[in-house]
Amino acid sequence: MITIGIDVGGTFTDVFLRDSDSKHWVVQKVPSTPPHFEQGFMNGLGSILGKSGSSAPQVGRVIHGTTVATNAIITETGARVGFLMTEGFRDILYIGLGWRPHMYDLDMDPVEPLFLAPRRRSLEVKERTDVSGNIITPLDEQSLRSAAKCLVEEHDVEVFVICYLHAYVNPENERRSRDILAQMYPDIPVSISSDVLPRKREYRRLVVTGFDGYVKPAVTDYLTKLSTSLQESGINAPFHIMQSHGGVGGVPNIVERPVRTVLSGLAAGVIGAANVGRSSGHPNCISFDMGGTSTDVALISDGKPIITSNGSFEDYPLNIPMVDVRTIGAGGSSIAYVDEGGALKVGPESAGAVPGPVCYGRGGTRPTVTDASLVLGYLNPESFAGDLNIDREKSFKAIEEQIAKPLGMDTLEAALGIHAIVNSNMAQTLRLVSIKRGFDPRDFTLIPFGGAGPLQGGRCAEFASIRKILVPPAPGVLSAMGLMLAPIQHESMVSYEATASDTSVDSLREALAQLDSQNSARMSADGVDTSDVIMEYYAEMRYVGQAHELEIPIGSELGPSCINHLIQLFHETHHQTYNHSDPAAPVELVSLRSVHLSNAQEQALLGEDAGTAKETPEPTYRRMCFDKSIGFEDTPVYSRATLPTGFSLIGPAIIEQLDTTTLIYRNHRASVDVYGNIIIDVPDTE
Repeated sequence: MITIGIDVGGTFTDVFLRDSDSKHWVVQKVPSTPPHFEQGFMNGLGSILGKSGSSAPQVGRVIHGTTVATNAIITETGARVGFLMTEGFRDILYIGLGWRPHMYDLDMDPVEPLFLAPRRRSLEVKERTDVSGNIITPLDEQSLRSAAKCLVEEHDVEVFVICYLHAYVNPENERRSRDILAQMYPDIPVSISSDVLPRKREYRRLVVTGFDGYVKPAVTDYLTKLSTSLQESGINAPFHIMQSHGGVGGVPNIVERPVRTVLSGLAAGVIGAANVGRSSGHPNCISFDMGGTSTDVALISDGKPIITSNGSFEDYPLNIPMVDVRTIGAGGSSIAYVDEGGALKVGPESAGAVPGPVCYGRGGTRPTVTDASLVLGYLNPESFAGDLNIDREKSFKAIEEQIAKPLGMDTLEAALGIHAIVNSNMAQTLRLVSIKRGFDPRDFTLIPFGGAGPLQGGRCAEFASIRKILVPPAPGVLSAMGLMLAPIQHESMVSYEATASDTSVDSLREALAQLDSQNSARMSADGVDTSDVIMEYYAEMRYVGQAHELEIPIGSELGPSCINHLIQLFHETHHQTYNHSDPAAPVELVSLRSVHLSNAQEQALLGEDAGTAKETPEPTYRRMCFDKSIGFEDTPVYSRATLPTGFSLIGPAIIEQLDTTTLIYRNHRASVDVYGNIIIDVPDTE
């Protein structure tokens, strides 16, 4: 069976094809086609099939990481949303949390996502449920109908979003409202908070539900078009979409709650890095995905990514289960400039795929990190960007005119400065996911991937005190590979407020059984046999009186001692997270989560192709600059395909392959392990 993973990024679309019978894999990168990303998807699919000599009927499965929901929120181009709120609470979105991330900025923009809907599209409905789930005021159906009619006829809304007070405890009024709206306007989709995020804190619940409605038409239209295009191309295989929590699902399930794809592309890379690290003997690692537009960093402990239910997107709370990823606006296309104070800055603005770096010759005029890499000699202009005609001279002139001259330095020094700044920015993010969370980075292996990750990873590791680096065999398309390693996964959540001492195992089983029923229906819709399902349970817990929770694994077996074990694990996790715990203090549960995963997903390692004996390779040489005082020096350049297992070298050196370039910095020792990974030992510079 041929499995294909397609990860669409802002600059490139990465494609990974694997034949499960022969264990052979093929990779390909094609330019993304914003804003019509489906074109890049199909271009990549056709290209990889042609390159591998495969045909459409041979394809057994296609998995996709999409940025449609992400882009709709970032560019504020989602659907026209209308809110239906409990009477007296229409201003929840506009009041927000009163949070000011930039306290002394008098011109700071609001951090609430006011673009979802202006106040005139947030209307009230007569109904009320109390904090215990008791209905105080029954749903006034006439009030609902009047509000819905106003939103449609006067404001032309395309999506209804319902968020009633305390619906997370008792969703009866929300569900009845959804049924009425479906009868009145069958062509207008509805998102209700009790389905999207059944947990307390109404502002966060409203934001997530609002995002769900905001992206629903775009995601539904995009996935429907892709499904049709796949069928027209002769591919009738299952089509799965990556979700933010690191699992995939079929299109019908995804379009029910499309907000869960907001971090789709980011999650795929972390899943790929976790698999490679775990299978290669490096279960504690940090994924470092540097593409053209941004860099995504995630910590992986004991072979598993950290999942959080208290994440965010931009400055907006996104409290759905997601891989805990930190993103920084630093990529190969990040623009370098001199600010008004005369300081050199890099990013977060990006040249993207269009027009791209100056060297691409597509109209870009502002120098980028890629232009600096080209000027310094790190990139091969003949091969690093595929079919593009790379012009090094344009890069040189752009850096000279816009960076070097304003700063009174030569062009070489300016290019090195661009690299130093972007590496320092990314190293700070590495510290955020390790040191500031109580982890010692010296205990972790850095896994750089993406088009630019292996080029910058060595210096970033130095800055962050990381001593070991693992570069997978196909780092430029690791996100696409991660797609096929992800399990089919669905999950459900329920509010469950009780002190741990008052909780019984039977009550936990009863609550989780209802969640299991929902998940089983979703897994069945994706064609997963019940015998292939693994079930996992989690509880959000806190000390009584705390304002924030920690998610603690319950395990899959609810034995007689599971509650005592849960309490003990909470204390241990609290101490690990905050360096404090109080075993004598009472603990309470806030919510429960059930996760169902398929146990039959692809388990391939990229390294399966490694181990073939090869002769010691002979390098070519290219002039590169690593230090202003030394200037350009002849540096060995190796083709990765020629490196045998056990091969080693001491930098500086360059290792080139189709999907990326790996830079071995001075005094760094690189070797090839039995899986085909490049293992780099970083010297202690302190």
